[in-house]
Amino acid sequence: MYFFYFIFLVVACIAITYLFKPKNEENKNEKPEKKESNAEYQKLNRSYLIVYSLVVTGDWLQGPYNYSLYQSYGLSLEKIGWLSVCGFLSSLVLGTYVGSIADKFGRKKMCLIFCLLYGTSCLLRYVPDFYILLFGRVLSGISTSLLFSCFEAWLINEHNSKGFANSLLSNTLTWAAFLNGLTAIISGLIGNVVVSYFSYAAPYGVAVIFFSISAVYIQLNWNENYGDTSSEGDKKEKKEDKKEEKKSSALIKGISVIFKDFTILSVGLIQSFFEAAMYIFVFLYSPILEEAHKLSGHDDELPFGLIFAGFMVCIMIGSRIFNILTQNNWKVITISLPVFLLGTLSMLLPIITMNEHILYWAFALFETCCGMFFPTLGCIKSEIIPEEVRSSVMNLFRVPMNAIVVIVLLKISSLSQEIQFIICAILCALSFILSANIHSKENAKAKAATTEKKDN
Repeated sequence: MYFFYFIFLVVACIAITYLFKPKNEENKNEKPEKKESNAEYQKLNRSYLIVYSLVVTGDWLQGPYNYSLYQSYGLSLEKIGWLSVCGFLSSLVLGTYVGSIADKFGRKKMCLIFCLLYGTSCLLRYVPDFYILLFGRVLSGISTSLLFSCFEAWLINEHNSKGFANSLLSNTLTWAAFLNGLTAIISGLIGNVVVSYFSYAAPYGVAVIFFSISAVYIQLNWNENYGDTSSEGDKKEKKEDKKEEKKSSALIKGISVIFKDFTILSVGLIQSFFEAAMYIFVFLYSPILEEAHKLSGHDDELPFGLIFAGFMVCIMIGSRIFNILTQNNWKVITISLPVFLLGTLSMLLPIITMNEHILYWAFALFETCCGMFFPTLGCIKSEIIPEEVRSSVMNLFRVPMNAIVVIVLLKISSLSQEIQFIICAILCALSFILSANIHSKENAKAKAATTEKKDN
């Protein structure tokens, strides 16, 4: 059954990708300047997506084997639980600070530091000592914060500095989400092969290779960029202000920016709530599908590898749907509304029914929403976050998410499955409410601007 579901999703993904190809806007009479600009964009797009694919492959290689590796070292369930919580705590506390310094230190440098820290974390998994493994989880927590802030901040700065259109940025972020799902499937296959030949630690060694290749590519092909994009004239005018700025850290500036602008605060909460639901969902779908499978009279084991691969294809489908909607001139904030609404409904279904088929497709729908969510939020953040504190703000956006996940993980044993899914549904619903509020404000502004033009 799950094999046929997987095949159906793959066929659907291929069909959507090829039937809704973006129209080729180039023509023979195109101006040389435009062709040159397009060539520059393609170079940036290719450079970013190569690195992004490499680093997320290294990231995906590790996830499926954490529990099995720790168990093979003889660690108790309690210690394994603390290792999981420690990763989120590290990202919450240390990752937020380390990631925030990228705006002044340099985004390229921080991406290289990411490769070093995550690679070191993977190597430490070969040591069967609880405290060394704990230190490795601290490094991986910091690395996760850098992965989901510095790389995107670097891309947006390069994109904007070259004057490329916003539609091209959404195209890059769409392909990034698509490749995220594809590399997850490839990573699963690589992981299965190396584990069968070596040990549960082998995927971490392979991940080090991917991070090393990424570091070399970044060093050779990426420019450095910073949060300070002032012109020389502006720098002279702000010379006195800089003395005061040095007294306040980039993190404090980021906090100030967030709380001064309700839209930025809302977007940060939207990201935190939806991503928290996404991380909690990872711990929920396996047990409830197993229970539903047994209730339907089956006693065989579920093919979780195939189920996971199907969910990753859904992420790819979601990214293509986002691309189709943007081609049809949907506003990005408008796209976010069905994403969060459908995400809420998919998290409510496990409370209503225990039908195995309905649950699978509900979860597939949620993963499709995740595929649409990543480029949607990336585009929104590129428009509203000031360049000088982009990395800082993007890291601060992850603070509530990490806090929510840590609290839920610490209490997960005392919470019923229904309560856990209700929490996920509430988080998605809150994202919908905040998104709807931003959407209504944007519509009001547009109407006011139209009325003003008519009056003039």
